[in-house]
Amino acid sequence: MSRPAGLVEDILARIPRPNKEELPHLYSDLDDMARRIGGILVESRLYEEETGLIRFDKASPRDIYGLMARDPGVMIPFFVMICGFSVRELERLAGIDDVYTLRRPEAFRRKTRTAYRFAELVSSSLKHPLHLETVIYKFYKNWEEHQKRHYRARIEEAVRELAEKHGHPCGKIKIHCGGKEIEVDAAIPPDPRRVEIALQVRTGVRRDLVKRAKEFSSEYDDIAQCLPHVKFIPVYLVPPHEKTRLEEIRRVIAKEREGKTPYPAIILTWKELENLLKNLPKINS
Repeated sequence: MSRPAGLVEDILARIPRPNKEELPHLYSDLDDMARRIGGILVESRLYEEETGLIRFDKASPRDIYGLMARDPGVMIPFFVMICGFSVRELERLAGIDDVYTLRRPEAFRRKTRTAYRFAELVSSSLKHPLHLETVIYKFYKNWEEHQKRHYRARIEEAVRELAEKHGHPCGKIKIHCGGKEIEVDAAIPPDPRRVEIALQVRTGVRRDLVKRAKEFSSEYDDIAQCLPHVKFIPVYLVPPHEKTRLEEIRRVIAKEREGKTPYPAIILTWKELENLLKNLPKINS
């Protein structure tokens, strides 16, 4: 039998990571969380070494609360994911407002009754033993799906912060045009009536490129119908392992505009973005 750390590493080695090239930080965080969760479960009295089962059928609310208290930052999302709860369901079923606030240790200690109520709900939901690999895999894949949009949003936020750093008022806006609602990830300035530059932000890997190029061109056409003066700039941030393909990627994105107004620029790296923002004329907010 492997040592506990080895057990968890063996499980992690078998989990597919389809977006690792695009979102490496997401998977680094997922791996760290899974290791912490696995360590807590294996060290608990609920773990049955000879079978690899977590004996949730023998767990009281106090047992579940104790597991949460060990590391609420990971154990709260773990139990939400393996039980299949949603934030709204927990509000409705148990009067637990935004369960993820319990991830902060100080909030967990302060909201003892709420945390225990959540433990009771988890205990009443997990009635059968489950294998360690089953619960780690389910947590990993569910949390991956739950977090992908948040990690992508962080990249958009970093683009907006970089624009602000260089003196350009920037924000996410919605433009209504031709019966469509177009969301601009980073608009300078962030006013649908006065926007001059629209930065649309994507990340991706090789297999996503053609799809992303078509999306950029379609969004440019939609915006140009009502705001033909807007400079539409695609920002397609390329992962490090594909940096040797920058000019090929640039050609694919530019090709979608053949016969149409070309992009003023195509941004593929953070350095290119910073150079663009440094050299943009200042726009009064």
